[in-house]
Amino acid sequence: MGSVKKPVIELKPNLILTNVGIGFFMEKGYKFSKITMADGSVQYGVKLTKVAPASFQQMLRIGYLSRVELVRPEFTTVRSDLMDFSKLIVYGFMYKQFDQVLYDLLIESPMIKDWNRANPRKIIDTRTVINENYLSKVLSENQEQLKSIKKAIIDPIKSKIASDESLQADEKNTMIFLSSRFLDYTRSFVWFLVTRFSFHEDHKNIINKIRDYLDMYVRRSRIADYLTLLLMELAISAETLNMMSFAEKNYGSSFDAKSILYNQEKRESLLKQMQNSDTDLTIEWRIGNAGVSSIGTENKLSLTIYNKEAEYSELKEKVQEKMNSSSSHISLNQFYKSTSAGNADMGLLYLGYLQDECDKVKLRFNSRVGENRDGVPSITLTIHF
Repeated sequence: MGSVKKPVIELKPNLILTNVGIGFFMEKGYKFSKITMADGSVQYGVKLTKVAPASFQQMLRIGYLSRVELVRPEFTTVRSDLMDFSKLIVYGFMYKQFDQVLYDLLIESPMIKDWNRANPRKIIDTRTVINENYLSKVLSENQEQLKSIKKAIIDPIKSKIASDESLQADEKNTMIFLSSRFLDYTRSFVWFLVTRFSFHEDHKNIINKIRDYLDMYVRRSRIADYLTLLLMELAISAETLNMMSFAEKNYGSSFDAKSILYNQEKRESLLKQMQNSDTDLTIEWRIGNAGVSSIGTENKLSLTIYNKEAEYSELKEKVQEKMNSSSSHISLNQFYKSTSAGNADMGLLYLGYLQDECDKVKLRFNSRVGENRDGVPSITLTIHF
């Protein structure tokens, strides 16, 4: 779903902040750490010892986070937490994008343009700042009107979801939950404008556009599951390669490294050795922010997996092959249940599924294989909203 039920996610991410985020953390008295990122750059950020889901996602939604990294020798033991963390980021980014889309829609609307022409000394634009306490007061005074407007927006969406025979019951419940959550996470200023200009002749058209955007983003929400499944397969595949390489280097090439992977005791012993050596894998998310990120990147969410044990040329060839071939006709769930975890080809095949799903909901998706400045191979997946 769009939220995580666990009170704490037991992961230790490195957070690189936007300028707005830096200001917030400085006011709270946080000390910044000098962090060498997987791409070789050095950044100042915050190292968390654990993740509080609600607080973390709020920081993402309001534009405090620029990059997030997880650095570990393996991910199997934290599989559940990694999946929750991945969805937390994808949903948070989508909430943020939806909020920005509605804000831009209102600022550029005929309602606001007419107001600005009539009130040149009180124009409303992207630089307008209104005290949150005042906004809350006005919305509270008009709560019945706002409730009616939100109902007009969301009820047709809920009816459409409920009547969709292609969806399972749990999928319908999730999408209905998300339709409310998207509206709940929209900034107060948007609802202030929607209620303030309800008399305008274009108001009905604005409500219809908001409903269309909500329908689109609810359908896009499935991307979180596809991207997370792809991440898990690629991460576990990288982990397997990482562990086997470490075992061969320490015990000799004649050693049966695969035997360790299926022996719990030997596996745990190997992992303890790896924790004290330079054998980490890295997963990195880059989070676009309107008005903060470089031009052309503010609407992008990128995910990169760095694995120093991978063969660059072979990895690039396989990724290109999977992206150029058509995906299987069986469902994603069928495919996931019929294939063993940790299979590199399985992870790469998910590229096709993710591409298909992005095409359905009008998102641009691409993947590429690259190397950091130290020659460490990586796979980067980017979704353009």
